[in-house]
Amino acid sequence: MKTLVTGGAGFIGSAVVRLAVTRGYSVVNLDALTYAACLENVAPVAASPL
Repeated sequence: MKTLVTGGAGFIGSAVVRLAVTRGYSVVNLDALTYAACLENVAPVAASPL
């Protein structure tokens, strides 16, 4: 299943992204990378094959 997460590089959004990936979802992360967003939050799952 494909999932769209908006704000996925922020604190809460990145937790949602990591959880979805570990559950086998294919995730599209959409984030403007402003304010609290940080690509390091999703780095552990960035290379996931899903």
